[in-house]
Amino acid sequence: MGMDMSVPTVLAMVLVALLLFAALGAATYAVVRAIGRGPGSERQAAGELLEERLARGEISPEEYFERESALRGGAPRTRHRRLRG
Repeated sequence: MGMDMSVPTVLAMVLVALLLFAALGAATYAVVRAIGRGPGSERQAAGELLEERLARGEISPEEYFERESALRGGAPRTRHRRLRG
């Protein structure tokens, strides 16, 4: 009544366990990333892209401020932030 398992059977069981752990890890990663994306994350990403385009010289400072204002919902900017240069 002993558990005589062959080497291929043990290897198959280990492989199935590893696949289950990998699937669990991938699901956990997906949930954590989804939670990390709050309501303002798209706006933040757009703002970072806008800053990169300004730094590369693809857009003028005037265009930067115009687009940044649009990202904030069109609210007029009362004080301009100093650009890193």
